[in-house]
Amino acid sequence: MSPLSYFSTHYMLRYNLPIAAMVVIGGFYLLRRDTTRKLLGRKPTAVVQYVLLAALAVTALLAVENYRATDYYRYDSYLNAYEFYHYYIGSKYGREVGYTDMYAASLIADAETGMKWKHQTGTIRDLSSGRHVNYKEFLDKADEYKAKFTPERWEEFKKDIVWFKAHLVQSRWSGILRDKGYNGTPVWTMLVGGLLSNTISTDNEWGMMFLALLDPLLILITFIMVVWAFGPRTAFLMIVLLGTSYVMKWWHMKGAYLRTDWAMCLVMSACLIRKNKFTAAGIVTGYAALSRIFPAIMVFGVGAKLFWDLINLMVTHIKKLHDRLEMAKRPLEVRLLFRFTVTLFICLLIWRSYTLLSGVIIPFLCLEERSAHGFFGQLVSGAGGYSPLLQVIILAAWVCIGVYWAALFCWGFWKKVLERRYAYFFLAFAATTVGLLGVSSLYWHGTDYWAQYRAKISKHNEDISTWRVGYKYIFIADFGDDFSYIEKPLKAWQPRSHSSWFNEKKTEWWTTQVYILLLTLFACMTLKDYRAYLLGFIPMFFLISPTYYYYIMLLVPLLFFAPRIEHGRYAAGMCFMYLTGMSGYWFYTMWQQNYGTYYWISFQIMVLLLYMLFLAYIENIKFAAEWRSARRAYKMDASIPDTI
Repeated sequence: MSPLSYFSTHYMLRYNLPIAAMVVIGGFYLLRRDTTRKLLGRKPTAVVQYVLLAALAVTALLAVENYRATDYYRYDSYLNAYEFYHYYIGSKYGREVGYTDMYAASLIADAETGMKWKHQTGTIRDLSSGRHVNYKEFLDKADEYKAKFTPERWEEFKKDIVWFKAHLVQSRWSGILRDKGYNGTPVWTMLVGGLLSNTISTDNEWGMMFLALLDPLLILITFIMVVWAFGPRTAFLMIVLLGTSYVMKWWHMKGAYLRTDWAMCLVMSACLIRKNKFTAAGIVTGYAALSRIFPAIMVFGVGAKLFWDLINLMVTHIKKLHDRLEMAKRPLEVRLLFRFTVTLFICLLIWRSYTLLSGVIIPFLCLEERSAHGFFGQLVSGAGGYSPLLQVIILAAWVCIGVYWAALFCWGFWKKVLERRYAYFFLAFAATTVGLLGVSSLYWHGTDYWAQYRAKISKHNEDISTWRVGYKYIFIADFGDDFSYIEKPLKAWQPRSHSSWFNEKKTEWWTTQVYILLLTLFACMTLKDYRAYLLGFIPMFFLISPTYYYYIMLLVPLLFFAPRIEHGRYAAGMCFMYLTGMSGYWFYTMWQQNYGTYYWISFQIMVLLLYMLFLAYIENIKFAAEWRSARRAYKMDASIPDTI
């Protein structure tokens, strides 16, 4: 590793490597041009391709070194004890400390083993309320917290706390108890805690190192799967982004404990879908969803493909009905009346569906408490001047259409006239999620562990943090009424978060979400299956806003651009991803970990995803043009008499 270490020490690889990758991308783009091929000839072109691939491989290798050298050994240790503490203790002692008592129990164990904790404020975080509370309040209730452990488990717990104290300097140990606690799901806690945390003790140094190496192992497996599904070039491009992007550099995901499993699972799922392994993809996506909840949105793309398959089947049935009625043999006025009636019905359905959406569904989503009673109350309220009777009629019409689609799905699946692979994906996803949820309900039976988790996540979603990335933090950005990009220096391009806007402008918020879902739905119409799956990242960005280091999941949309870099529009998207990763360092020099850094990163990702949506529509248009051309050619061939 010494030659690689030399490069990471003496060169700014976080800039140089993405630039090198962009140069290689430009090379692949130029080799695709006819003029270049004619100029070089066939064999030299192939040689240059191999040279470019070799250069990209070297760039990826240096990116691995940059990833290792950047923030991996922040406290002179590969093992990130700060992050490791939360996920090891939280998963191992879920029954005893839940989501609210981990810090209190740790403080008490610290006091019994030689108090190391010391903070100038004299407070630690009360995880049940989120407030910082004087540490003595917890020590005074020591017996109450210890009663949740058996004597043997308490001794084990103290031993583990001693181990973490030994691996953390005093300031980090004191800071740990003021953080925001453990947030693994109950399913993740059950699986990881039961299979790993409770099996490998802190006495086993090699075992603990093995746990810390699980994330790099998962990244390696994911790299191999990308090579298998997309080829080495795409895999190398992925590693360069992983090793250099600002949002992926930080120590939170490094030397920790299975912090990347959900993100790697999403990339693996895209690979499996590319290879037509839909059942396996459903299982892997199901695990990702139960690991962090929000990855469940990624099923949207496959759901959209299933929806359009149902629409095609419905159109086929309507055509058959048209043929059975022998409409082609009917008088002209009858045919015109039939077409007018169908067109009028479709127009009325679309128009009244819009009023149902704007007058009932969006206002319902804006309610503080959403319930069936609230929905039907909104339906018959006549809000916005819409007729309650017409709203009820259109809802009833959609219920009937939904029942018809459900019956059509069952019939189509049984008769094998519907694409079964989408059904296999959802059946596998449902079996994984429902099965693990059921097992976890039994596992946590007799505790309020799930209730604690729901309360924690609800509070987490309500909090406003300047470290988060997503559309929400663009939505609440306030530059002020008199702000001018021209007159203000770059350093002043930092908005403030106007958190009250999120509640004041809920109608605009939910209207945007609905439109994004509809745009993504139509964009998936004729896309390849794996590309439709990747488009699920778009609604995920708009709906949720995790902390910036969770954006290791940008490796998912990378797969939309990387396999097609010979084409200029995809090469541009890939280069923009690298530029976004590089720009984060520049923003950090101006605003550190303040709102400006993550606002502009959010803005760039939004631009990238809207561009991704634009390209998806181009792919749909090209498909439609090719389909019409093929159909015309088929009709021409069919019209030529067979003279043989």
